[in-house]
Amino acid sequence: MPLSPTSRKALLGTPIVLGIAVSWVGSTQFAQSTFSASFDGPFFNMWFSTVWMMACFPVYTAVCVLLKGQSCGQVYRENESIFGADGLTLRTLLVKAGFFLLLWAGTNYLNIRALKEIPATDVTALFSSCNAFVYVFSILLLRERLYIGRVLSVLMAMGGIVLIANASGFKGPSLLGVALSVGAAIGAALYKVLFKRVFGDASVGQVSLFLSCLGILDLLGLWPVMLSLYYGQVETMDWYHLPWSYLCGGAALGLAFNFFINFGIAFTFPLFISLGTVLGIPLNAGVDAVFRGVTFGPLKAGGAALVVGGFLLMLAPEEAHRKVCDVMCCVEPTQETDETERLLSGTPSVDTSVQNMD
Repeated sequence: MPLSPTSRKALLGTPIVLGIAVSWVGSTQFAQSTFSASFDGPFFNMWFSTVWMMACFPVYTAVCVLLKGQSCGQVYRENESIFGADGLTLRTLLVKAGFFLLLWAGTNYLNIRALKEIPATDVTALFSSCNAFVYVFSILLLRERLYIGRVLSVLMAMGGIVLIANASGFKGPSLLGVALSVGAAIGAALYKVLFKRVFGDASVGQVSLFLSCLGILDLLGLWPVMLSLYYGQVETMDWYHLPWSYLCGGAALGLAFNFFINFGIAFTFPLFISLGTVLGIPLNAGVDAVFRGVTFGPLKAGGAALVVGGFLLMLAPEEAHRKVCDVMCCVEPTQETDETERLLSGTPSVDTSVQNMD
């Protein structure tokens, strides 16, 4: 008996969810493992990992050639419109992607730098508050409606951040790590909302082309910053003993995370994509406990629960939020499309994790 489309999507969604969670956890753990007495280079780590994003569009093109029988030129022409009517030129590349590269680099740098100060589980839990900030920026920049349920989810995320910070101690390296993680979450949220505002509903192919262009710009444009930090002794690296296994492992899993996010949306439900990132929190806690001897205490668990609860509440259908507002006489009923719902449920844009902002 053939499977229904819904069953097929659910069946395909299971390995995609696991792939998102495992790749996110793996990239986070590898990034944290790079730090040692001979290597303290979060910017180099970010720069190196972003270079790997160049592979996104070639892989997408290969899939289209093999499965759809399209030529490479056809695939490129279909997707270069993300850079405007003139297509991909040096000017449109710098104008459209230059700012997003800076935002991408800053966000991922903060996230990796936080891993030097606090456990990967804490960073993952705090970064999940990104979705609350997406809603805040959507109100400010996308004129999103104010829904009581989503305001509550923002407050839950803020409460979770305070609990995790309290468990880590409001001082020293722990407080710095919390601040860096929250900064990364804010940066990732701003990236998502601005990407939506500038490019609208970009297709999987367009996002893949954009990510490849970010990788090229990163390779050619940010290496002077990386060398300046090294020669200025801001970052420490022994070029003869770089942790290549951790750097390459983290970069490869970060690339895999982007593939799962951007390709998964075409084969399964958007909610499945979002749940994959939530699953990363308990998986990271397990890895930290088994391999690093770091426990996730009651306060941190409570904070993570608040962040995840706010995350799930944010994912509730727009209709449910609208009914609550109607009952409480806060807003008039509306049938407008909810931009925040599409942003949070996995619409193909860049979704950040350690190397990537899903």
